[in-house]
Amino acid sequence: MQRRAFLKHTLTGIGAAWVGAPISLASLAGPSSPLATDDNEVPGWSFSRWPATGPLRDNPANPRYFTDGSGRAIFLTGAHTWANLQDIGLPPVPRFDWPAYLDMMVKHNHNFMRFWHWMQAAYAPWTDEKILFEPLPYLRPGPGLALDGLPKFDLTKFNPEYFDRMRSRLIDAREHGIYAAVQLFQSFSEKKKDDPCDPWPAHPYNFKNNLSGFNGEEGNSGMVSLYRPEVRAMEAAYLRKVIDTVNDLDNILYEVMNEGGNRDWDWWVVDFVHDYENHKGKRHPIGITGWNSEGLKSMLESHCDWISPGGDDGEYFKSNPPAWDGKKVAVLDTDHLWGHGGTPAWAWKSFCRGYNTLLMDSWVPIPGHPCGEVNWASRAGYPTRDLNRADAWVWEPVRKAIGNTRTYANKMKLVEMTPHDDLASTKFCLASPGHEYLVYLPEGYEVTVDLSTAARKFEVEWILPVEGHVTGGGTVTGGSKVELMVPFPGPATLYLRGV
Repeated sequence: MQRRAFLKHTLTGIGAAWVGAPISLASLAGPSSPLATDDNEVPGWSFSRWPATGPLRDNPANPRYFTDGSGRAIFLTGAHTWANLQDIGLPPVPRFDWPAYLDMMVKHNHNFMRFWHWMQAAYAPWTDEKILFEPLPYLRPGPGLALDGLPKFDLTKFNPEYFDRMRSRLIDAREHGIYAAVQLFQSFSEKKKDDPCDPWPAHPYNFKNNLSGFNGEEGNSGMVSLYRPEVRAMEAAYLRKVIDTVNDLDNILYEVMNEGGNRDWDWWVVDFVHDYENHKGKRHPIGITGWNSEGLKSMLESHCDWISPGGDDGEYFKSNPPAWDGKKVAVLDTDHLWGHGGTPAWAWKSFCRGYNTLLMDSWVPIPGHPCGEVNWASRAGYPTRDLNRADAWVWEPVRKAIGNTRTYANKMKLVEMTPHDDLASTKFCLASPGHEYLVYLPEGYEVTVDLSTAARKFEVEWILPVEGHVTGGGTVTGGSKVELMVPFPGPATLYLRGV
């Protein structure tokens, strides 16, 4: 039986000692915000019905977030998956259902994805099967055959199919209100030190695979050399092609590499992109992502515009992320923390601590039989075996939760909101003191909020963190610390707005 809310402080208004039935966020939308349709998974405002605006840039008023130049803070959150640019799988390679993926994001109130890039034609560090990646950045006219049995690459000729798809999908994302971080390089296109399987035999920079005999390998490592001038010249030509393809679009960001690189090379890529875009029409944010790459300190010292910490920067990013200071825009991505993982609690905690968020979503599972001891796919007995499935039960609650955080990011005056652990007994509080407070209660039940400096009344809302439904709680008067009890069992989010 659902217990009624009880506020251990001064309440005003008729019936303020109890709450009524839950209401939909959609019923609260203002006239300038279109209501969610009935088939939306996240109730509330459907901001993503409008095109994404930009280019994004640092928000000087609150550098935890970007702005599109309007002054408002833009909170980025969403789900991304490995095949959202190139089709991946065992032959015949299945075609990725891009329209269905975009539809899922819109219905869940998402506005951000990583736009994955793969350089190898076949194979991967996680599988001993010959999975394929299509299309690729370079043309393969031959003559002669590469090690995968197909014509050799011509590294002087880019593949129009690849870049046309990149551009058309990014435009499509923009029209759906979605920002995309374009991956520039991919460490999983190379040999991983601790993994037995090797994609290098199908990499275009393998001298046996291209017409010019270009050798981009570092020794016999199966990895691209990051220091040799001739390799950087080849990479620079590729970077120019990517930027020429997408520079005019407002909804893009760049990501240097997925979980790889090093400080010197990462910083070179960041500076190269900034310098080249300075001669183009628009400049876009470029970020460095953690895990198997730079640490947090090094990323913050770089010239990049956003960062994504990895689990090697601290396990606490999973369960108790520290309040973010805004030195750069920070994106907590479950990919770099768990690989397969993430929870609704993580989504709300991260939001209250000032981070943008991303879910690594098994919308299309990682293909291939596991390689050696690598357990990313479907090896029996591995704890996350079932997570490599699009319909695994854990994904939908996280998809909904991050969509609900965005609902409140857009409802609040986010540009004025900062983490304030000291204002709530649960320690998860995003607030503009005296005006708005958003508090997450991981265990529900009750919370104490310090309204000592806010001598005014506040409307009370209780949100189910996953379902997104709202229960009104009357009003509460500030001027002291107030204790509030949750009107339903389990975790909850509290929103107080000054009236």
